[in-house]
Amino acid sequence: MNLQINIGQLAGAVKGTLLRGQQETPFNTFVTDTRKLEPGAFFWALKGASYDAHDFISKAMPRLSGLLARQDAVAGAGELPSSVIAVADTLKALQALAAWHRQRFRIPVTAITGSNGKSTTKEMLKSIFSAAGETCSNPGNLNNQFGLPLSLLELTPEHRFGVFELGASRKGDILEIGEAARPTCGIITNIGPSHLEHFGDMETIFETKTELARCLAPGGVLVYNHDDQYLSRLNGRKFPKLTFGRDPAADLRILEGEKLRIEYAGMVLDINLPHSGGHNYYNAAAAAGAALAAGLDFTVIRKGLEHYTPAPMRLEELEINGSTVILDAYNSNPQSVASALKEMTGRPRPLYLMLGDMKELGRFSSHYHTDLGAALAHMGAEKVFLAGPEMQAAADAFLRAGGKNLAYAQNPDAWIPQARELISAGRGSFLIKASRSMKFERILDGLR
Repeated sequence: MNLQINIGQLAGAVKGTLLRGQQETPFNTFVTDTRKLEPGAFFWALKGASYDAHDFISKAMPRLSGLLARQDAVAGAGELPSSVIAVADTLKALQALAAWHRQRFRIPVTAITGSNGKSTTKEMLKSIFSAAGETCSNPGNLNNQFGLPLSLLELTPEHRFGVFELGASRKGDILEIGEAARPTCGIITNIGPSHLEHFGDMETIFETKTELARCLAPGGVLVYNHDDQYLSRLNGRKFPKLTFGRDPAADLRILEGEKLRIEYAGMVLDINLPHSGGHNYYNAAAAAGAALAAGLDFTVIRKGLEHYTPAPMRLEELEINGSTVILDAYNSNPQSVASALKEMTGRPRPLYLMLGDMKELGRFSSHYHTDLGAALAHMGAEKVFLAGPEMQAAADAFLRAGGKNLAYAQNPDAWIPQARELISAGRGSFLIKASRSMKFERILDGLR
């Protein structure tokens, strides 16, 4: 982060009160974690779900050159640093600064949301944009109310493009951070049963994800999945849009074939997509649509997609002692599990499935895990390994459906030694998939 502004501009951008200091004092960056404070740092006190940085202000004060905090916290802080700005809400102030900073740049900015495929689509589009110029994006999972503003603040005059993933777990989340990003293009990958524990129902998920359309910059284009049963409801709405899908009515059509073929405006683009699969065809089409909206041509799009490298633990393909291992331990929900299982259908046999809980499904958890268990019984797997309290329903359904060779435990540690032996034997294909909290990547500890 190198904002190259002054304290007065900072106070104005966040609508704060400059209690102490000179407006002309240079300001470039700040720290939000007291554990990372160095002498002379500017501290931005944030309140999270399980902590409040305002509690540490007094202790950090001797090392600070500046402070942005709530008015009530500043009043009781004692001796103050040379620059102090007070605001009503420090998170809202962070988002306001990010929105102000983003408007300093007249470049194509794409924001991506959806139930599945956000990160993969972001990385694909980043690869395309990077083939044409410097690109700013949010790293890892910095896609929430805190992470997205911090990512936007990394924009510099050297950047020609921006691509940012937007996450949500409650209605209003996309609107809140999408307004800060003010994208020239928005992508909605799909609508599926993700974070149902918080959203409550599929209609609320649809309403939340489509908040992105309200965040677009004037003239901005919405790119979305024409084949999605929820998103297809947008087809009749009158706003700039570009759809993708297999349906002949989609603007950017995915054609059948052994490799990715995309048809747009009478032209056909053949792409040798690394780590291909039907699920990734949709992600690649979404990225291509956003690239077209940004004014890039097929040559750049092909180059970017063919040089795309998947993020770790997202359908990451590994070869271990001759075994093919698909590691997808970053997230799990009914839609992403179905895609991963479909990906395994053409893999070399024998097939081994190692699945953990799909979290945050709330009252729908038993229903979706039961459906999964019944489906697994007909996958033709040599052995199925299940773990986690939610997977109990899947294990029961698997056995009721006539499934054989099941290993189930509340904790995967009960069967991890056997799983490692099978992988080390060097034959067959293995799918390892679970929600992030299950930490299923540890199955491969010592094997890579």
